Amino acid sequence: MASNRCGPHRHGLGRRDLLAAGGAGALAALAPRRVAADVPSMALPHGFSPLGALRYGEAFNAFDYVNPNAPKGGAMRFAHVGGFNTTDTLRYPGRPPADIRMIYDRLIVASDDETASYYGVLAQGIAVSADFTEITIALNDAARWHDGQPVIAEDVVFTFETLKAEGAPFYRQAFRSLTVVAEGSGRVRILNSQPDDRDVIRKIATIPIHPAHIWQDAPSGDPSRLPVGSGPYRVAAVDPPDRLVLVREPNYWGRDLAVNRGRWNFDRLTFDYYRSPEVALEAFLADDYDVRLEDSPTRWHSGYAGPGTSSGAIRRAESRLPGPGTLHGLVFNLRNPTLADRRVRLALALTYDFDTVNRTLFVGAYQRLDSVFAETELAAAGAASEAERWILTSSDETLPPTLLDDPDPLAALPTPGTRPALAEASRLLDAAGVVIRDGRRIDPATGAPMQLNVLPSSALYDRPLAWIDQAFERLGIGMVRVQTDPANAARRMLARDFDLTTMTWSPARLPGTAERLLWHSALADSPASYALSGITSPALDAAIEALERARTPAALAVAGRAFDRVFRHTLAMMPLWRSNAAWLAWWDRFGRPQSERAGFPSSPLDRWWSEDA
Repeated sequence: MASNRCGPHRHGLGRRDLLAAGGAGALAALAPRRVAADVPSMALPHGFSPLGALRYGEAFNAFDYVNPNAPKGGAMRFAHVGGFNTTDTLRYPGRPPADIRMIYDRLIVASDDETASYYGVLAQGIAVSADFTEITIALNDAARWHDGQPVIAEDVVFTFETLKAEGAPFYRQAFRSLTVVAEGSGRVRILNSQPDDRDVIRKIATIPIHPAHIWQDAPSGDPSRLPVGSGPYRVAAVDPPDRLVLVREPNYWGRDLAVNRGRWNFDRLTFDYYRSPEVALEAFLADDYDVRLEDSPTRWHSGYAGPGTSSGAIRRAESRLPGPGTLHGLVFNLRNPTLADRRVRLALALTYDFDTVNRTLFVGAYQRLDSVFAETELAAAGAASEAERWILTSSDETLPPTLLDDPDPLAALPTPGTRPALAEASRLLDAAGVVIRDGRRIDPATGAPMQLNVLPSSALYDRPLAWIDQAFERLGIGMVRVQTDPANAARRMLARDFDLTTMTWSPARLPGTAERLLWHSALADSPASYALSGITSPALDAAIEALERARTPAALAVAGRAFDRVFRHTLAMMPLWRSNAAWLAWWDRFGRPQSERAGFPSSPLDRWWSEDA
């Protein structure tokens, strides 16, 4: 199957193996780093939750959802579609392999069976001020990079400052309010200029800490830059754009930490990249890799026939994910003056027949996107409570009564996709000045026939967009699908070069950060921000800020309902579908924790083990 993978690289890293052993030897020859005098330390709590008590005490042995006695050894092979061109996970716009981040430890890690609780990895202790403007972290004295150098505060400062200055736009926005200060070699203080930013802890937990002595002076894109981490794996070989191989670090300093016990069980992890999902599926069926997370319901239902499946050698499981899962929609660019008219957006939403699309294109696998936080306590329903009203009316925005009466903006309208719905859509377009002339709707902003440029983010949307194109045509509106590669699609999105673009959005268990980055008015006009729609709504801003302030589960639920209600009524995004199912297939040669056999979400990469180990 090797001939079906991505072809030779075009730029960036050289096509060769980067041997971790040789790299470590060269790095060890570097002069030792200067270490500042230590600040007197005091014991800090072992973990933190912005919503109350921790599930796991200071002396816990392992997370409840792992097998702490899982054997070590063996190998697991994975596949991705696409390619990569760098090992630099700090600087944008390179495309590093996501899995290479496993060579780096994080300061703290979230437990998967709590809404928002975090425990130390590189951090031996963490203290957070009541208003979240100051976070103090004491580093674990035992932490070491794979070249033997200690992990020190300078590394933490360097990582955050580099991401703020040179990282992907997401990091530049998310960490704009943060200043990281070293207090000696073993302690850092993170200052947050945004008070009550409860989600700052989750942001910190997402960042793999990088060694300053490796990355600080090396020019970006230098193929001699060898990735050196502090985590459970190190790089054995990297061959852009086709393959990444990681091996378990035998001297990993953190192997006995409670947060790591029962995890990182394989000696070798291989990640191969393929040109298309279809080629990747054929490789899986041919036993070229071990585990496959399927993202297409049609492939899941009809694409796995073969000897491996019929013999039982290939196992398959469909499980429900906790919470709303993944949301799929079409984001309107409100910078287009015609789309800025809510009546136009409502008319277009009335053309979309979810039931027909789901049945004919997706074998009924998806759910209706009728709430941002479906299947959680944050989902809005019925009339707004007094607490919701207080949040939404705290802004100066005039709210339509229908918003407070029902979170569904289509509640009093005909079923989308039906003849009555198309008639209502025509009426709305006429009222907005998008009238018919010679059989076509005329864009009042240009006087030309209305034609919308749609920028898809992946091939997943090809078939539904073809259906939507026909639906728009019934109203006299044309649609042009922009065909480009993922990298150019991302650039066009950030440059706002679209009328509509597809969005895949998975709300966090503790929402706030993504909602701000995507929908807050403060970012609507920021260059290269992820506020793709450009929506400006004081009521929506108030709901986002309430999400960020929530300190209890009850307060979070109220803020979530307020956000859900007002966001749906803005119609900044045309809802397409929601998926909270995970389709996993694997060759039956691995052990899994009992929690996953009982329905806990699977994580083969870090919790499974080889039965031959």
